[in-house]
Amino acid sequence: MVENAADAIFVMDTEGRTLFANAAAERTFGWLKHELVRHALHDMVHHRYPDGRPFPMAECPLGHVFSSRTRLEKHEEVFFHRNGDPIHAACSNAPILRDGQMIGAVLIAVDITERKRIEEHQRVLLNELNHRVKNTLATVQSIVAHSLRGTTTSSEARSAIEHRLIALSRAHDVLTREFWGGADLSDIVAEAFEPSAADGHRFQRHGPPIRLPPGAALAVAMALHELCTNAIKYGARSNDTGTVHLTWWTGGADGTRLYLRWEERGGPSVVPPSRRGFGTRLIERTLAQDLQGTVSLEFAPSGVVCTLTSPLS
Repeated sequence: MVENAADAIFVMDTEGRTLFANAAAERTFGWLKHELVRHALHDMVHHRYPDGRPFPMAECPLGHVFSSRTRLEKHEEVFFHRNGDPIHAACSNAPILRDGQMIGAVLIAVDITERKRIEEHQRVLLNELNHRVKNTLATVQSIVAHSLRGTTTSSEARSAIEHRLIALSRAHDVLTREFWGGADLSDIVAEAFEPSAADGHRFQRHGPPIRLPPGAALAVAMALHELCTNAIKYGARSNDTGTVHLTWWTGGADGTRLYLRWEERGGPSVVPPSRRGFGTRLIERTLAQDLQGTVSLEFAPSGVVCTLTSPLS
């Protein structure tokens, strides 16, 4: 029964030296039975703390069993494989008594390394989710506040808020499909241009595959929405002949910089705005901040030109 048990089982004498180890113990810790026998088990598999500090037997739960002669059940420890890898284990220790005298001890260890890895992954995901929810709420709050501030009628404000939230939702859809691990720039661009898909020939885009982290992807998506909205209202998309050209590429000495250029052509003559609205501030400040780069927004007579330079990292 012991040999066929799925859990690692060790039997030790009163000095903590291994007398027996089952097959599961060999599989779990990498030591063969004959390599463990007559050696102190603690010195083989539990000799240091996870941070590398020495772990004396007196501080070990197994040492407590030897000194107190009492059972110690269902506690978690970090052991070490023969190759040095940490092994998270759920343990039970018990003394072996005969006629009231302790003649040895038994240790049962269940490898829970994968479970601990999953728990840590879940903890990271929950923290990331909390962080993203807070960021999203802050973004929504900013969208609403600035949209209300920059409009004169309730219907205009409602439309601005609605379209900006839809743009944010589209970017979230892209990231959700990628499990929030980031998004390809071309996918973000496609979602931003999708409302104008019927006039796709007037939105020309070209660039290599570039992966953006979640925060940068959201910033680019919102900036593109503002540029598209401006082009439709006042720029190259407000007449029948204007076009938008969006290109991106990598460059720099080691190819680790992203360059993105939005250029409008063939639209009505552009006049620089008398004041910077929310969309302009979002492009010039928020986009540059989130991508840790620089943004140039030019209201040239021939059409709006927006240039972004950012480190890919």
